[in-house]
Amino acid sequence: MSCEVVITGIGVVLPKTRSLGELWHQAGAPETPIERLSPRLTGSRIDEDSIANDLPPRLARKLDEFTRYSLVATQSAIEDAALDLDAIDRERCGAFVGNCFGGWRFTERELRHLHTIGPRAVSPFQATSWFPAAPQGQITIVNGLRGFSKTYMADRMSSLVSVASAANLIRRGQLSVAIAGGAESTNTDFVRAALEKIAQANGEPDPRESGFQISEGAVYLILENADHARARGARIYAGVQSFAMRNVPCRPDQYGTDPGVLASTMRRVLGNLRADIVIPDASGLARVDACEQAALDTVCPTVPTLRPKETYGHAFGAEGALDVAFASLMLHRQERLPSAPPEGGAAPSSARTDSARDAQPIERILINACAMGGGAGSLLLTKET
Repeated sequence: MSCEVVITGIGVVLPKTRSLGELWHQAGAPETPIERLSPRLTGSRIDEDSIANDLPPRLARKLDEFTRYSLVATQSAIEDAALDLDAIDRERCGAFVGNCFGGWRFTERELRHLHTIGPRAVSPFQATSWFPAAPQGQITIVNGLRGFSKTYMADRMSSLVSVASAANLIRRGQLSVAIAGGAESTNTDFVRAALEKIAQANGEPDPRESGFQISEGAVYLILENADHARARGARIYAGVQSFAMRNVPCRPDQYGTDPGVLASTMRRVLGNLRADIVIPDASGLARVDACEQAALDTVCPTVPTLRPKETYGHAFGAEGALDVAFASLMLHRQERLPSAPPEGGAAPSSARTDSARDAQPIERILINACAMGGGAGSLLLTKET
């Protein structure tokens, strides 16, 4: 049994972005939320006051920020999908989450309490707030979901894997509905100290000037069996077509640099089809991006690429789902994301954006993602038919 899988809802909590309208606008805004976060890191961060009133205080104090982001984003996705949870079989609805770092914001605070005040000052919720599966647990508890659920840790391709895994279970008939995406909180000294080493480990001569930028937040999608979605009259953003991933091991703090690895996942998901747009991994690391470009030149030499996540930086656990959200909006609107005007005024006639090409239908969008240690994955989304 194989079922068609579609995306019917999108919810986001990102720096300066809470709605899909803001997400679309930010992709073409001349000013981005990118700022200097530390001497060796640039990126964007969430103003936590923006979600301060979205959760009951009694619940919020038990949770790390990445779980708070997840609960707010999933609620937005459910509302966007107009999904009545009381009208579905909750035994056939699960949560699929991508995450890398867990709840170090909560943990760092409690470790300070431990060492400066003593053991009795440590929150009793430390044990349940820090681990990467915390959002999965809270999403299922708050929404009463009893279907198969899982959390995936695969660096920056974590939520691409979570979306693909949810789609696979729906396709096999094990679920009818899934909440899939990912979350990350990087606004902590502990996490930043680890991330500051990535650029240098991957060959960047000056980490302070590296294109490797970080972000945080949560992006979640509602995936459904297409018949289930159509039966309830849901708006459909896009179809989830196919996914492939490979791993050719390298150093755990480096990304792979063999173009053949990513080229093989791209070929596997495309088959004889042609993508209309590619959203590349776009790491911002020169050596790694050169590898991806070589793969693109081999498999999709004439296909335009868009890098909308550069508006925010790398959101790690939420990153793949963010690319899926951008692709879904383009497929639904049949419109390319807006691009920021170049410095100095209007673009010249030779600018890359071609109005004739922009007018062409968008049928398929290919998304690439990579993970440290040699992982690579590709996901194909299609226009709803």
